[in-house]
Amino acid sequence: MAKWALVRVDNRMIHGQVAAGWIGKSNAENIVVIDTETAHNELMMDILSMAVPFGIDFSILTEEEGIAKYQEEGFGLRGTMLVFKDILTAYNCIKAGFDIESLQIGGTGARPGAVSIEGTITVTEEEVHLLDELCTDGVHVYLQQTTQSRQTNWTDARKKLK
Repeated sequence: MAKWALVRVDNRMIHGQVAAGWIGKSNAENIVVIDTETAHNELMMDILSMAVPFGIDFSILTEEEGIAKYQEEGFGLRGTMLVFKDILTAYNCIKAGFDIESLQIGGTGARPGAVSIEGTITVTEEEVHLLDELCTDGVHVYLQQTTQSRQTNWTDARKKLK
């Protein structure tokens, strides 16, 4: 239904590290951002599209549009980088049927109620439970901020929270 080049949570969505690092490393030919707020903000859509390298297809969808498109036709057979702005949206899409084997947590930023687990990766108590559930369901969840940083499996990273 879809060929995932990379599935990532990144609160900045598309930025220099994603454009310069992850697109090349993952061989993505297509980028789909799923975030309802951003999909309704023309200025943000324009800004994000400027960060996408020439020749890479790019779209921003609401959560509802993303789920509908995936259920109807997937995102094609080309290597798609799927980017969620937050963990809850990723969780909702996976629970709605997105066939995702691995979920990379790249950056979630400082927020009220969130604690730092690794660099700029923070999680709330609710997100801890969501990620635990995804792991129980068989999704490989790992933390990795940049292409040069090491991967940390969620189960190992979670131990830092106890």
